[in-house]
Amino acid sequence: MNHFTPQQWQALLDAGVREPQPLHLADLSVPFVYHRAVGVIHCGAGKHRLAMSLLLAFAHGFGSGIEAGEHLGLDFPDETADRWLETTLGAAFRSSVGRKVQAGKRSHLTMVEKRWLGEIQYLFDD
Repeated sequence: MNHFTPQQWQALLDAGVREPQPLHLADLSVPFVYHRAVGVIHCGAGKHRLAMSLLLAFAHGFGSGIEAGEHLGLDFPDETADRWLETTLGAAFRSSVGRKVQAGKRSHLTMVEKRWLGEIQYLFDD
């Protein structure tokens, strides 16, 4: 299920993530980043923004979230993570402090994803 280059995967590991799992098999009670194309990526407490920033970087052909932020005119990691969440179809996360799963836009998740993810807080308008 790992669709990353070795360099990308190493960057994700360095950011404190674990091997992706399918949505229907993953433990959604702990911090994670969900990407439809990859699955559920569990991450350490406070590491979800780094993981989302890296996913934005990879989508734009950059090697790091800092590099993506510089090229896209965004602050790292907050704005880079938010941009990934707002613009990526099938994206959501749970932080170590949040009670609900958070997602970008309601229209970016399928009914099946919404069912599996449970109660969701949407951060951006459709």
